[in-house]
Amino acid sequence: MYWLRRPPYLRWISACLLLTVGFVWETRDESREPYPFASESIAPGEVIDLSVDWRDIPAGLLPAWNGPVAGVAIATITGGDPLLPSAVGTFSLPPDWWSIAISLPQPAAPGTPIRLVTDASGATVEGILVESGIDDGFETIAMVAFAPADAPRVAAAASDNALVVMMGVPSGGLGGNG
Repeated sequence: MYWLRRPPYLRWISACLLLTVGFVWETRDESREPYPFASESIAPGEVIDLSVDWRDIPAGLLPAWNGPVAGVAIATITGGDPLLPSAVGTFSLPPDWWSIAISLPQPAAPGTPIRLVTDASGATVEGILVESGIDDGFETIAMVAFAPADAPRVAAAASDNALVVMMGVPSGGLGGNG
């Protein structure tokens, strides 16, 4: 007869054991560490400043950060994505340099070396791209930093629209956290 069957004790014990193991697994002490995430989308060349959201993640899940997040985005970073060291470039300028808005022939990433010919004699001035600027389809207006001795000459040439811009390839200073 069906009502005289033995109760399924083995199934009940297995279910209790499975629930206990799951509870212990979820309540174990897992080491976590804060990690930076983009709070909004960041375009290549934009300075990463206040668009960082720190979240706790399991330790060792993503590459470690050494210090605060500072630099520029090398690639497009979508909001909510982690800020990986490979997507953030850094470069440094001497503290006494001046930035001047000039027209560039094409968009470029911050840290790109810029050489300007300022007059008909062929005098050149070296600078470093600080902010990638705005591309309106015809030209890119960007901020370029120059040494204090060269900044007045570049500003005068820029106001006369007498600049020839040459762009180099960023050296090892751009493209890594560190």
